[in-house]
Amino acid sequence: MHPIPSTTLIVGLGNTLCGDDALGPIAADRVQQAVDQNQLTERHAIKVLQRCAPTPDLASELSDARRVIFLDASIDGPDDRVLLRRLQETNAAESLGHQFSLGTLLGLARHLYGHAPEAFAITFRGRTFELGDRCLTPEAEAAVAAMVAETLRVIASETVIADA
Repeated sequence: MHPIPSTTLIVGLGNTLCGDDALGPIAADRVQQAVDQNQLTERHAIKVLQRCAPTPDLASELSDARRVIFLDASIDGPDDRVLLRRLQETNAAESLGHQFSLGTLLGLARHLYGHAPEAFAITFRGRTFELGDRCLTPEAEAAVAAMVAETLRVIASETVIADA
Protein backbone atom coordinates (compact mmCIF):
# COMPACT_ATOMS: atom_id res chain seq x y z
CA MET A 1 0.00 0.00 0.00
CA HIS A 2 1.34 3.41 -0.98
CA PRO A 3 1.50 5.79 2.03
CA ILE A 4 -0.68 8.90 1.76
CA PRO A 5 1.60 11.68 0.52
CA SER A 6 1.48 15.19 1.97
CA THR A 7 3.51 17.18 -0.57
CA THR A 8 2.09 19.70 -3.02
CA LEU A 9 4.11 19.55 -6.23
CA ILE A 10 4.28 22.65 -8.43
CA VAL A 11 5.44 22.02 -12.03
CA GLY A 12 6.19 24.98 -14.29
CA LEU A 13 5.92 23.82 -17.91
CA GLY A 14 7.39 25.66 -20.89
CA ASN A 15 10.42 26.80 -22.82
CA THR A 16 12.08 29.99 -21.59
CA LEU A 17 13.40 30.68 -25.11
CA CYS A 18 9.95 30.82 -26.73
CA GLY A 19 8.13 33.99 -25.70
CA ASP A 20 5.01 33.38 -23.63
CA ASP A 21 5.84 29.67 -23.38
CA ALA A 22 8.15 30.79 -20.54
CA LEU A 23 5.10 31.66 -18.45
CA GLY A 24 5.04 28.33 -16.58
CA PRO A 25 8.70 28.28 -15.50
CA ILE A 26 8.65 31.99 -14.58
CA ALA A 27 5.48 31.57 -12.51
CA ALA A 28 6.94 28.46 -10.82
CA ASP A 29 10.08 30.40 -9.92
CA ARG A 30 7.98 33.18 -8.39
CA VAL A 31 5.88 30.65 -6.48
CA GLN A 32 9.11 29.27 -5.02
CA GLN A 33 10.16 32.80 -4.00
CA ALA A 34 6.77 33.44 -2.38
CA VAL A 35 6.90 30.11 -0.55
CA ASP A 36 10.39 30.88 0.75
CA GLN A 37 9.51 34.45 1.82
CA ASN A 38 6.26 33.51 3.53
CA GLN A 39 7.59 30.37 5.23
CA LEU A 40 4.70 28.39 3.76
CA THR A 41 6.83 25.27 4.06
CA GLU A 42 6.23 25.32 7.82
CA ARG A 43 2.55 24.51 7.17
CA HIS A 44 2.74 22.82 3.77
CA ALA A 45 5.29 20.51 2.17
CA ILE A 46 5.94 22.09 -1.23
CA LYS A 47 8.24 21.06 -4.05
CA VAL A 48 8.73 23.17 -7.19
CA LEU A 49 10.00 21.79 -10.52
CA GLN A 50 10.44 23.26 -13.98
CA ARG A 51 10.19 21.22 -17.18
CA CYS A 52 9.93 22.04 -20.88
CA ALA A 53 7.10 19.52 -21.29
CA PRO A 54 5.38 16.70 -19.40
CA THR A 55 7.46 13.54 -19.73
CA PRO A 56 7.01 10.00 -18.37
CA ASP A 57 9.75 10.44 -15.76
CA LEU A 58 7.51 12.92 -13.90
CA ALA A 59 5.18 10.03 -12.97
CA SER A 60 7.46 9.10 -10.08
CA GLU A 61 7.41 12.67 -8.73
CA LEU A 62 3.62 12.78 -9.06
CA SER A 63 3.20 9.52 -7.16
CA ASP A 64 4.93 11.12 -4.16
CA ALA A 65 2.56 14.12 -4.09
CA ARG A 66 -0.85 14.68 -2.51
CA ARG A 67 -1.63 17.44 -4.99
CA VAL A 68 0.05 18.71 -8.15
CA ILE A 69 -0.38 22.10 -9.78
CA PHE A 70 0.86 22.53 -13.35
CA LEU A 71 1.60 26.11 -14.45
CA ASP A 72 1.63 26.65 -18.20
CA ALA A 73 0.88 28.95 -21.10
CA SER A 74 -1.93 27.73 -23.32
CA ILE A 75 -2.85 28.29 -26.94
CA ASP A 76 -6.53 28.70 -26.08
CA GLY A 77 -8.68 29.89 -23.22
CA PRO A 78 -9.80 33.31 -22.04
CA ASP A 79 -7.79 36.34 -23.17
CA ASP A 80 -8.23 38.26 -19.97
CA ARG A 81 -7.76 35.92 -17.01
CA VAL A 82 -5.95 32.95 -15.57
CA LEU A 83 -7.84 29.66 -15.80
CA LEU A 84 -7.83 26.96 -13.10
CA ARG A 85 -8.81 23.49 -14.34
CA ARG A 86 -9.11 20.24 -12.42
CA LEU A 87 -7.31 17.47 -14.31
CA GLN A 88 -8.53 13.91 -14.74
CA GLU A 89 -6.50 10.77 -15.33
CA THR A 90 -6.55 9.12 -18.72
CA ASN A 91 -5.54 5.56 -19.47
CA ALA A 92 -1.76 5.63 -19.82
CA ALA A 93 -1.62 2.48 -21.95
CA GLU A 94 -3.96 3.93 -24.58
CA SER A 95 -2.20 7.24 -25.10
CA LEU A 96 1.55 6.79 -24.83
CA GLY A 97 3.37 8.36 -27.74
CA HIS A 98 4.87 11.66 -28.77
CA GLN A 99 1.91 13.66 -27.44
CA PHE A 100 2.00 13.17 -23.68
CA SER A 101 -0.93 14.84 -21.91
CA LEU A 102 -1.16 15.74 -18.25
CA GLY A 103 -4.03 13.26 -17.87
CA THR A 104 -1.82 10.53 -19.33
CA LEU A 105 0.92 11.45 -16.87
CA LEU A 106 -1.53 11.09 -13.98
CA GLY A 107 -2.69 7.72 -15.32
CA LEU A 108 0.90 6.57 -15.66
CA ALA A 109 1.63 7.55 -12.05
CA ARG A 110 -1.30 5.44 -10.85
CA HIS A 111 -0.42 2.53 -13.15
CA LEU A 112 3.27 2.41 -12.19
CA TYR A 113 3.22 3.55 -8.57
CA GLY A 114 -0.34 2.97 -7.35
CA HIS A 115 -1.13 6.64 -6.70
CA ALA A 116 -2.04 9.73 -8.70
CA PRO A 117 -2.44 13.05 -6.90
CA GLU A 118 -5.31 15.49 -7.05
CA ALA A 119 -4.25 17.62 -10.02
CA PHE A 120 -4.84 21.10 -11.40
CA ALA A 121 -3.60 23.21 -14.28
CA ILE A 122 -3.32 26.97 -13.94
CA THR A 123 -2.96 28.49 -17.39
CA PHE A 124 -3.06 31.75 -19.29
CA ARG A 125 -3.47 32.17 -23.02
CA GLY A 126 -0.12 33.02 -24.57
CA ARG A 127 0.26 35.36 -27.52
CA THR A 128 3.63 34.38 -28.97
CA PHE A 129 5.60 31.13 -28.85
CA GLU A 130 8.39 31.97 -31.32
CA LEU A 131 11.82 30.43 -30.73
CA GLY A 132 14.32 33.10 -29.79
CA ASP A 133 11.73 35.47 -28.35
CA ARG A 134 13.05 35.64 -24.79
CA CYS A 135 10.49 38.12 -23.42
CA LEU A 136 6.95 37.65 -22.20
CA THR A 137 4.28 39.77 -23.83
CA PRO A 138 2.86 42.46 -21.51
CA GLU A 139 -0.33 40.38 -21.10
CA ALA A 140 1.62 37.28 -20.03
CA GLU A 141 3.86 39.30 -17.72
CA ALA A 142 0.75 40.69 -16.03
CA ALA A 143 -0.68 37.16 -15.72
CA VAL A 144 2.32 35.88 -13.74
CA ALA A 145 1.15 37.56 -10.52
CA ALA A 146 -2.36 36.14 -10.97
CA MET A 147 -0.95 32.65 -11.58
CA VAL A 148 1.18 32.89 -8.43
CA ALA A 149 -1.76 34.13 -6.35
CA GLU A 150 -4.01 31.34 -7.65
CA THR A 151 -1.29 28.75 -6.95
CA LEU A 152 -0.87 29.96 -3.37
CA ARG A 153 -4.66 29.85 -2.92
CA VAL A 154 -4.78 26.24 -4.12
CA ILE A 155 -1.86 25.30 -1.85
CA ALA A 156 -3.65 26.75 1.18
CA SER A 157 -7.10 25.29 0.36
CA GLU A 158 -8.39 21.96 1.49
CA THR A 159 -11.18 22.11 -1.10
CA VAL A 160 -10.53 23.66 -4.51
CA ILE A 161 -13.23 24.93 -6.83
CA ALA A 162 -11.93 24.98 -10.40
CA ASP A 163 -13.22 26.77 -13.50
CA ALA A 164 -13.75 23.51 -15.36
